Amino acid sequence: MNVRLLADERDREVLTGLIHRVLLAFLAAAIGIIAVLLLGTGGGPMVTDSISLYALFGYNLLVVAGILALRVLAAIFRHPR
Repeated sequence: MNVRLLADERDREVLTGLIHRVLLAFLAAAIGIIAVLLLGTGGGPMVTDSISLYALFGYNLLVVAGILALRVLAAIFRHPR
């Protein structure tokens, strides 16, 4: 009996989709952690009277991390089983 792993195109598609979801989830987590670290860091140049440049970058990265996380969740729930 000869068995070849990933010989079928469907097997490769499933594995590729899984890898993409894992990478997007990892990216969302890493960006979220960086955003929290930036928000927790005091100081930096002031953009306005009440917000620093680090906080501005932190809030923007937090939005990006949220969008990536929602994209992963949408891909998981949309995927037919």
